[in-house]
Amino acid sequence: MSIADIDEDNTLIDRIVQGDLKAFETLYDRYASKVLKHCYFICLNTADAHELMQEIWLKVFLRLYGFNKQAAFSTWLYRLTTNHCLNHLKRRARTASVLERVEEATDVCTSDPTHSAEVNTILARLSVEDRTLLAMKYMGDYTYEEIAETHGLSISAVKMRVSRLMTKLRKEVKP
Repeated sequence: MSIADIDEDNTLIDRIVQGDLKAFETLYDRYASKVLKHCYFICLNTADAHELMQEIWLKVFLRLYGFNKQAAFSTWLYRLTTNHCLNHLKRRARTASVLERVEEATDVCTSDPTHSAEVNTILARLSVEDRTLLAMKYMGDYTYEEIAETHGLSISAVKMRVSRLMTKLRKEVKP
């Protein structure tokens, strides 16, 4: 993320705090697909991902006045998204059986070939933290530095984990 993008986000946030709803629409348009992909990557369920995304944007709208601009908005949004999705999984784990969760994880979405049952099954075997690392790197276009900052890891640790995860996934995917 460039300094210009951060400055543009901060300008939009200032306008939103002053009541400009068009600025919120612009911010939403800029990040909605990334939030949706990140939600899907964590919960592995299309319907849940859409519902979680709506809840997250409501939280963003309600909490934006408290955003202090010490970090990039994208980092703040990513952390809010991750926490909201993890809380959802914890709530669901309390009420759903393991079998139901496995069935949801293998749900097939035909609109996107990356949502095949095989890909879902492989992703379901990864920890949520590993899925979020991959989502940030390959779906969210975050730099290693941004990922390291968000997860409280060193840059070299992030690079090594992403590399190991990709090696693991390549071995599991059938040619």
